[in-house]
Amino acid sequence: MSEFFNTELWAKLLLALACGAAIGMERQIRDKPAGARTNMLICVGSTLITMVSIHVALSYAERGINISDPGRIAAQIVTGVGFIGAGTIIQARGAVHGLTTAATIWVMAGIGLAIGSGFYAPAIVTTVLMLLILWALRWLGRHVAHPQRFVEFRVGASRKAGVLAAIQDAAAAANLDVDEIRLARVGEGMTVEFAAPCTRQVRDQLLERLLAVDAVEDVQAQA
Repeated sequence: MSEFFNTELWAKLLLALACGAAIGMERQIRDKPAGARTNMLICVGSTLITMVSIHVALSYAERGINISDPGRIAAQIVTGVGFIGAGTIIQARGAVHGLTTAATIWVMAGIGLAIGSGFYAPAIVTTVLMLLILWALRWLGRHVAHPQRFVEFRVGASRKAGVLAAIQDAAAAANLDVDEIRLARVGEGMTVEFAAPCTRQVRDQLLERLLAVDAVEDVQAQA
């Protein structure tokens, strides 16, 4: 029962909760697979497992039994969190999504390990650095680097001769390499779907070119 009044225990768990919440809220605001709850659970769980690992080693040492490695149980966190991270990675039409989320989960486990071991300062500094990486570099990528993203286009048009060729010409004019095009009938019209990696600027230019085609009625783009 004395453990309930151990201030160090509560301090570690609450700090892990705060670090997980800080990173998790950023992920949740951006509508990523691993949000606040996931990151909080990973960080708190890693902290708890590390504390248990150290406690077991000390308990054996007090009884004069030197067979417990403090890092043995905690080391399994790295393996376990790898499965969770793998679950957030999605591959679709040649593009891989979720690598940043998987890396975030991996670092969150490391922060939990640090807190459970009593390295509070590195855990807090790492949390702050992660927020800077997720926020600042995202801003730079949006305003400076103009990175390419895998964008799915959906075009609604009337069934007229030359519509498909006009859509392909618009994509070619935007220097997009479209390998696969899907067609479907919708009432008296048709839908044309294709995907390609492009920057935001190229995406907007293609949307304008597609809307300029007479037979095109609506265009949607989703990254």
